Amino acid sequence: MNMALIALPCKGRPVYPPLTLAYVATLLEQRRHIVRIYDLGLDPQVKLETAFQPLRNFRPQVVIISGDAPEVIESAVDALHENKHARVLSVPMSRSGVDASPVCTEVLQWLDRQRGVEAGRAVPLDLDQLPLPARHLLSLESYNLRAVGGELQTTLLIGALETDGRFVLRSPTKIVAELRSVSHEFGLRHYLIADVPLTLDRAWLVELLTRLCDASLGINWEAIAQTEQLDAELVAHMARAGCEGLCFDLDAASVFESTAAREALRRAVTYARQHNIFVRANLKLEPPYESIPHLVDVAATFGLDDVRFDVAGADAASVGADETQLREMARQIYDQGRDRQRLINRFGSALGSLIWKLRGPRLAASSDDDL
Repeated sequence: MNMALIALPCKGRPVYPPLTLAYVATLLEQRRHIVRIYDLGLDPQVKLETAFQPLRNFRPQVVIISGDAPEVIESAVDALHENKHARVLSVPMSRSGVDASPVCTEVLQWLDRQRGVEAGRAVPLDLDQLPLPARHLLSLESYNLRAVGGELQTTLLIGALETDGRFVLRSPTKIVAELRSVSHEFGLRHYLIADVPLTLDRAWLVELLTRLCDASLGINWEAIAQTEQLDAELVAHMARAGCEGLCFDLDAASVFESTAAREALRRAVTYARQHNIFVRANLKLEPPYESIPHLVDVAATFGLDDVRFDVAGADAASVGADETQLREMARQIYDQGRDRQRLINRFGSALGSLIWKLRGPRLAASSDDDL
């Protein structure tokens, strides 16, 4: 049976390969179905009617539509109504794979019902028992994911979200086996661990790092980490295991109004610097937006390599603000703050601030060497 799996665009989020859908694809291929994945997120500006044209040649009997926005899913289902021969299942799902177990279970049970097979109580498939996602159905080089040095990067799932909100972490042995398989089959050497903090369970993390060191795969990875869980010994172990980047998810108000949180962030950045680990942050900005200049200016003093600003569209709209303009404003303030901080680090607080004022906030990072 021909089955088309469609990943819809996700507004305001990075376009990751749809791993959850790729897990579904593997299970369907194991049932001898012919499966294709169409990722509309790679070209979100294309109208749905145009994006669905390739389906006419493939002529699927089943179409599975996935996305994280109900209104986008509804529009896609409406656009598919012209195809009277396909059965359509729409399933809300993530791209990172964190909901792979319940989604795979739901899809398989739906297919069984279509064949008239009585399905019992839904029991999510065990995460460690799922086969590897069908990356061969994805155009991995088309995703704008690049490692610190600019090389191609792809995502890796380390844990899944349970229905009660808890994360269940995968077996470190399974993770290392997948890394070995993907590196061998696709030649990929850089991986992004998205959505799930690596530091949820220290004992599990130490086991994973130890197995990575023992495996000597020659791969590197970037992961989310909780600053308060990092210490010098753990960061050193992470570096030996291939860590090339750390990402901190920060809530501007809660972090920068807490002395303990600020110190944890400073220590984490210092530990990472000692091992040449790239450090970035996702900084969430929330109302009151009048505080953005101060909060962003404080963020510029931590010596982060990169900051991405997250503004919820609904929050911005609630106060009559434009999220894009808020991000641009935050970026300008941050860049100016970093310029000033570089001068302060080089010349001291008084002289550095004076030079910055005389040169003006237009001072670029690259111009430090000209002084």
